[in-house]
Amino acid sequence: MTQKQHFFSIIRPYRQDFIVNPKENEKKVMSDHFYYLKSLLKQNKLYLAGPTLISEDPFGIIIFETETEEEARELLENDPSIKAGIQKIVDIRPIRLSLTKK
Repeated sequence: MTQKQHFFSIIRPYRQDFIVNPKENEKKVMSDHFYYLKSLLKQNKLYLAGPTLISEDPFGIIIFETETEEEARELLENDPSIKAGIQKIVDIRPIRLSLTKK
């Protein structure tokens, strides 16, 4: 069995005013996005996820806990918000979690 690794990713909405002015279809997709990430948490493939709180520069941070970067990328590409084109992948890279509160 391969040891789990961590991968840091940033996703960004395609519109700057996304947080303060969401369209109806975006609300549905973002609900699907939330439940998708919640399912990954239950599968122990998600370490953490959340949006930044500055509405003028919105983006989300996701840390995956997977065996390979390819698996993390595939999970990210299958996110409903990415598939719908509402958000885009800005970065994904390996990360070592040296200190955590567990």
